[in-house]
Amino acid sequence: MKEKWTPEEIKLVQKFYEKKGAAFIAKKINRSTNAIMAQAAKLNIRFSGVRAWYEWEKRYLLKNYHVKKNASIARSLKRSIPSVVGMAKNLGLIKAGPADWTEEERDVLRKLYSDRKNSLEEMSRLTGRTRAAILIQAQVLGLKRPPKEHMWTRKEHNYVAKHYAEKSYKEIAEDLGITASAVAHHVSRSGLRRREPGRKWTEEEREFIRQNYGKMPSKEIAQKLNRSTDAIINLAGPLGISKGQSKPWSSEENEFLINNYKKLSIKEIAEKLKRTPPAVMGHAITLKITDKKSKKTKKQ
Repeated sequence: MKEKWTPEEIKLVQKFYEKKGAAFIAKKINRSTNAIMAQAAKLNIRFSGVRAWYEWEKRYLLKNYHVKKNASIARSLKRSIPSVVGMAKNLGLIKAGPADWTEEERDVLRKLYSDRKNSLEEMSRLTGRTRAAILIQAQVLGLKRPPKEHMWTRKEHNYVAKHYAEKSYKEIAEDLGITASAVAHHVSRSGLRRREPGRKWTEEEREFIRQNYGKMPSKEIAQKLNRSTDAIINLAGPLGISKGQSKPWSSEENEFLINNYKKLSIKEIAEKLKRTPPAVMGHAITLKITDKKSKKTKKQ
């Protein structure tokens, strides 16, 4: 049975809770913060959420604001992120805006974003960007992500079963008012016969893209080869001619990446190969080795 609150404990709650909060009182009495918050609620006392900044906290903020993330500073000071940002503004601190997205980072999004099996956290780790930045960049690129789950009706299922072999997933999706990815996932989960794979790329097509990518608009190349624009852009990466990529990957580099992806951090591999971390990540996705659990990049 829990001990009854003493008059002294109640006085401490009445005196300090509104300004200092439960954590402050918990250091003075043998009660949990949850118990203190519950008692404060009974006494109809609310925490104002305002806690004065100490000088050492301000010095810490001045020293670390440009080298640490706001979330890290907030954890260290046991404050909220808005509180950290607000004080930084009062101190005249301004962080430089994020760097422009590289083509390598965009390629990571093109390959992963449309499949919900790839989490935003994973894409954030691969690109070094925040979840919010990923969502904004995906919108800029025109990338769409299927909803978490579509509740399929019997009528919709019958429509897919009847037309999936003769219509594209995109056409079916437009007919049903859902996404093409949702249709593809439903076909797979329902055990319907898999569709024939897309037309294979010929060496003549690959060579035409090598010679003309960057000189002709991707849309025009797509028209000449009777392919989609997305297909041209997606193939440009593996061919080593995507904008922003410096050179194709050699067989030696491929072998090194495959052999060391699980052993070294992404940054270490990038330094060994004189590549950028996003380039390493993007190529690891192309080689389909990202399902292997890699060591986390060492904290700088």
